[in-house]
Amino acid sequence: MKSLKRIITLCLVCAMLACCFAGCAKKSGKPLLTLDDSEISVNLFELYLSRMKGTLCSADYFGSSATKDEFWDTIVDAYDKTTYNTMYTDMVMDTAKSYIAALALFEEKELTLPDSHIEEIDSELEALIENVAGGSKTTLNSILSEYGANYDVLRESYIIEAKIAYLREYLFGANGSKVSAELVEQYYQETYACFKQVFFYTYEYVYETDENGDNIYYTENGHVSYDTTKTQKKDANGNDVYDKNGDRVYVYTDENGKERIAYKVKDAEREILLDSNGDPVTKDYDGDKEKLIIEKATSVFEQVKEGDTINFDMLVKNNTEDESYEKYPDGYYITEDTYYPLPEVQKAVFEMKVGECKMVRSDNGLHVIMRYEPKEAAYALEEYEDLFIAKSTGTYIFMGDLVSKLMTDYVASYKERVVIDEALLEGVDIKSVGINYHY
Repeated sequence: MKSLKRIITLCLVCAMLACCFAGCAKKSGKPLLTLDDSEISVNLFELYLSRMKGTLCSADYFGSSATKDEFWDTIVDAYDKTTYNTMYTDMVMDTAKSYIAALALFEEKELTLPDSHIEEIDSELEALIENVAGGSKTTLNSILSEYGANYDVLRESYIIEAKIAYLREYLFGANGSKVSAELVEQYYQETYACFKQVFFYTYEYVYETDENGDNIYYTENGHVSYDTTKTQKKDANGNDVYDKNGDRVYVYTDENGKERIAYKVKDAEREILLDSNGDPVTKDYDGDKEKLIIEKATSVFEQVKEGDTINFDMLVKNNTEDESYEKYPDGYYITEDTYYPLPEVQKAVFEMKVGECKMVRSDNGLHVIMRYEPKEAAYALEEYEDLFIAKSTGTYIFMGDLVSKLMTDYVASYKERVVIDEALLEGVDIKSVGINYHY
């Protein structure tokens, strides 16, 4: 009887799998998006979804929590019951529509991808087969099947990306060289904010200490900085004592008769303790010290005269504990999308008008911030080079964003004409695809 049940169960499972494979086969290779003579297949869309899923499952985003199905069912918008699954599937769909719009434009401009680009793509794929799949295209296809793709779909994705990059360069030049200086300045003025701050720490670093609780001081070469005018330390047998670096240890006797290590403090550095990740260990100020810092920051804030940058410049110069002040005396430049380590400060800057001031608390301390009028073409000034120039290309770091915006504007009308096969899209979402970290 049990054997019969097992046979029936196995038959049901096989039937279900057969239906599933039949459904997949029916969808496989069919165009999900069409625009004029350009197409994006359902398999290519699944590959795009899997790439996004891999990104979202990385440590930089949601990590391992995004590997679980329940994560994708989480509601992120209570008003319309939008889930992570819906939100990110729609996001990938919007990107796919931009891709096919660019492809249609590529064809309309009668552009042709140079043979050298195709050869480079094929060479990259050959290396992938060799290094990942042991030289077997069949094995690579098996790996890619988890993402709804195969060798041909992956090759198509590479060719589409190459065509879009070629189109961007055709329209806007290499690294945006065809974009006018006036447009660059306009984008800069609309996108970047300049601010200055009076900053006060509310924490301190924890330094390495010896057995007596005294801070240890080191020389530039990492050896303990001893005051050699003091007494050489002896062990119980009267022999000189050496430290782990093989250096003689020097000591002195304090007013309580206790032996302490004699450090030569001048021109030496205290060693900051690091945690297991290599980050400095810190501790928040105690109540009294924190209260004093709050009083100082409040006093500075009360002295601010809105819109009076000369007054604020003096407050910054005379009070700030910001080590970067001397490097950027004329302020910092950021966008709302800039990776800035203090999001509270970033948010406040873009909530303010030029000349307005706010006091903000972050994990680092207290910030009295004023927003300034951006300097004309600050991106061209040598002193701001590291804020604006991409070292890899020698072009403005925001040029890629500007070209992307121009490209988005350029293809907007084409996206409106994209046709989606809604029946084919049924059941295709980011929750259901594999997690693609590599392809």
